[in-house]
Amino acid sequence: MKTVLSLLALVGLAACSPGASDSAVDTAPYANITRTGYFDGSAGEGSDVVEERDWRSPFITRQQAQGDLQALDSLLEHHYAYTDADELDEEAVLGAISDALPERIRMGDFAMQLQKALALSIDGHAPRINGERPDGVRERIEDNPPGSHYFPFELRSTGAGRIVAFDAEERGLIDEEHPYVLSIDGQFASDWIYSIQDIIVDGSPQLKWHRGSRHLSNIGFMRMEVGAPASETAEVVFQNEAGSSQLTRTVRLVSESVASADRYPFAEDALARVPSEVAYFRLRRMEGDERYIDSLATWIQGQRDARGVIIDIRDNGGGSRLPLLTLLPHVLSADASPVVVTAGKLKLPAECLVTACPAPAEGYLANRFMRPLNGFAEGTPERAALDLWLPTFAPEWTPPEEDFSDWHYLVISPDEDPVFARTPVIVLMNNANFSASDIFLSGFKGRQNVLLMGTASSGGSARRMEHVLPNSGLAVSLATLASFEARSSTLYDGVGIQPDLEFASEPGFFVNASDDVLDQAISLIRSFGGNWF
Repeated sequence: MKTVLSLLALVGLAACSPGASDSAVDTAPYANITRTGYFDGSAGEGSDVVEERDWRSPFITRQQAQGDLQALDSLLEHHYAYTDADELDEEAVLGAISDALPERIRMGDFAMQLQKALALSIDGHAPRINGERPDGVRERIEDNPPGSHYFPFELRSTGAGRIVAFDAEERGLIDEEHPYVLSIDGQFASDWIYSIQDIIVDGSPQLKWHRGSRHLSNIGFMRMEVGAPASETAEVVFQNEAGSSQLTRTVRLVSESVASADRYPFAEDALARVPSEVAYFRLRRMEGDERYIDSLATWIQGQRDARGVIIDIRDNGGGSRLPLLTLLPHVLSADASPVVVTAGKLKLPAECLVTACPAPAEGYLANRFMRPLNGFAEGTPERAALDLWLPTFAPEWTPPEEDFSDWHYLVISPDEDPVFARTPVIVLMNNANFSASDIFLSGFKGRQNVLLMGTASSGGSARRMEHVLPNSGLAVSLATLASFEARSSTLYDGVGIQPDLEFASEPGFFVNASDDVLDQAISLIRSFGGNWF
C-alpha cells in the first residue's frame, strides 16, 4: 500500500502545502473534511468561538499537523485491523488534509478533520478523536462538536426512524398529541441526520442513525454543516403517531446542550412493570466488576421458579464480556454442545512483522476470553464443537496471514446445573447496543429457548487501542481485532445483530409513561406454550 508517509518522504513536506507541486493530492472531493474555522467564527455565522482554556482553542503549525498525519498514517498501516477491509483510502484523505493545511490550525479544527477522515472507515470504535481538558479528562470531538445553539429539550430515536422530543428533567413529552419531530427549519429530521454523517463512522445503517440522531439537539452544528445562517430560534414541525396531524412551533434555542447521558429504561421503572412470576434483570452496561458479576450469579440462582426471564440490555453500549459468560451457560441445556460465539484475528504489532514474536501461551486475546485452536485440548467438548463448526465458517473477508495472528475463538459451555435451560428467555435490545453488547446478543441469538426483541444493534467489536499523536496530543482509537460473528461469518462492524421480533420504542417510553416492548415481552412469556423449543 502506498502511504502518505512514503509520499511525504519522496516529495518533502513543502510539497504538501496548499498549491504545491504535481504530487499534491486533489482536495476537492474532501472539501467538507478539510474545512476549518469551526472555532473562530470564520466557518459561517454559526461558528463556535471557544474559550482560551478549551482544548479545542490552541493552534498548532502546519508542520506539526503534517507530522501528526505521518504518525497517523503509520498507525493505520501497522495497527489498524481493517486497513484492507473497508473503503478508507488513507493516502487520498490524509494527503488532502495535508495539502490543504493553513500556516496554523486550531486544535479543534484539526480534530474535526481527523474525525471526518477516519469516519470513512467501518471501525465502529473509531475514530474517537479526543483532546485533553485542563482537568486532565479526555473529551471526544464527536461528543463535543462546534455549535452554540441547542434545542431546550431532549431528542431521542425510537429505533424505527422517528425522533421523540421530551423534557428529560420533568419526564414529559413536549407535545402529548404530536410527540415526533418531523422537520426542523423546513428540512426533514432524517435529512438533518444525513447532513452530519461526515463525523460518524461508516458503520451499519442503525449505527449511523443512532449516532446521527444524538446530534439533532445541536442545531448550531447542523446549520454550520449545511451552510445555513445562525439564528436564536428554529421552526420545528411536530407530528402525531398516525402522521395525520402536524403542529408547527417556533422554538427559542439555548446556549448549552440539555442532552443527558441517561440510559433507558431506568431499572426501577422497568421493575415496577414486571409481574412477580417473571424474572427481570436490567443490564445498563456490560459490567466486569467482580462484585457485580457475583451479584448477577446470585440473582440467577434465585430465579429457578421463574415462569420466564427477561434480560434488558437496551441502551447498553458495551463493556465486558463477563455478563455473557455468566448468563449464557444457564440458558443452554446441561447436555448441549458448547457454543462458538465469535472468531477473530489480532493485527500483530509492527515489530512482530520484522522479527517473529512468539505467541503467548494463552494466545493474544485472553482478555477477550478467546483462544487459538491449539488452546482447546483434543477430546474436550469445546474442541469437538469447534471442529464441527469450523467447516461452516466462511468469513466475508479474510485478514492477511502475514499481518495477523492465528484465528482465536470464544467458546462457551453450558453450566452443569443450568437455571434457565427450560425457561423462555427474552432479550430486549435496541440500536444503542454496541461492542460487548453485540457479542452478548450474538451468544444468545439462535438458542432454542431465546427470543431477541427490539431493534437491530449497531455492530462493533474491535479491541480498540488508543494512540496519542506526538505534536497535537490528540488521541485516536483504532481497531486491532478483526472480529466475526460465528453464526453468520460476517464482521460485527458494519452489520450488527438483528432481533427475532422487531419492536421499536414508543414516545411514552422516554418519560416513563409506558414501555410497550417490555409489556409485549411479558405477554409472550405468559402465553408461552413450549413452542420456542
